[in-house]
Amino acid sequence: MSSITSQKGTRQVRRKIEDVKSLSITSLLDVLTIILVFLIKNVSMDAVKINQLPDMKYPTTITTEKLMENAMVTPVKLYMDRVLLGIGNQYLGTPQEMVESADVRTVMQNFFSTEISEIPEDKLSDACLIVQADADLPCGYVTQIVSVGTSVGYGNIYFATLEEADWLQSYRTASNL
Repeated sequence: MSSITSQKGTRQVRRKIEDVKSLSITSLLDVLTIILVFLIKNVSMDAVKINQLPDMKYPTTITTEKLMENAMVTPVKLYMDRVLLGIGNQYLGTPQEMVESADVRTVMQNFFSTEISEIPEDKLSDACLIVQADADLPCGYVTQIVSVGTSVGYGNIYFATLEEADWLQSYRTASNL
């Protein structure tokens, strides 16, 4: 217990309660962590869920093998330096030529028309155009292909991505950065 003396007299005052030691930051952090864990555990996640609208159809994903088994598929491959059409990889030109030249777009439109005309009438609704593009290409090139494909009559357009053969070698985790 501490005592206080005054200068005029010898009177001593004794405190009945001891001075409280200061709180450490560690104990405060422990308490806050416990409260945070408790709040996170008890928060309702129902508000975060997306409600599916009854009139909306969402796109589905499909594997390449399943798509390519279908005879009504027309693949288009866009590289930085070339555009290839169909399963036989017919060379169309460069992406820049496809956008700038009406003749190149006409060749592409004729190719799509030929491909879609070979599909039986009862399976025409299953006809699909698969656009596989390089990740570094501007989306205007893809838009041009989609525009020509829809004008010919393709109702289903899929966008394909390819996994690099050596993706594991170039893959970097956060700890490797």
